[in-house]
Amino acid sequence: QEAVDLDIRTTAFIPETYVESNAGRLDCYKQIAEIRSTEDYKRVCLSMEEMYGRLPQETLNLLVIAVLKSYAAKFGVKKISVGPKGGALEFAALDSLGDDRLQAAMEKYRGAVELEMTSAPTLRFPPKEDGGKTMVQMTKFLKFASTFA
Repeated sequence: QEAVDLDIRTTAFIPETYVESNAGRLDCYKQIAEIRSTEDYKRVCLSMEEMYGRLPQETLNLLVIAVLKSYAAKFGVKKISVGPKGGALEFAALDSLGDDRLQAAMEKYRGAVELEMTSAPTLRFPPKEDGGKTMVQMTKFLKFASTFA
């Protein structure tokens, strides 16, 4: 799998007030780096909540980025952007969009996602209340697509 470029304008980190020890934070970052699916995401969330209490939003964002990136890599997404104008999944090649799984997801999310072809084939997602919620929407889209064989 090729690396996915990230341009995500939302806070995503583990505050020292949440995990006080450097070793503890490092361990959490390692767990987050290994997230490959929503199951992994849930497992890491639970593990961190059991150890340190309720996840702050910026830490939750970090976990969402990990799962989003993992799903995106399966579909040939070259770049993920999230900012005040919403989210975008930019594909390396036009034929990536011919994937039946993405077609099914575009059908299900009709009206909530739009295709743009200006510089590269890109799926655009409208902005939610914050970057974290925009990323959750993008993840749901890709997760839905990945349920098709």
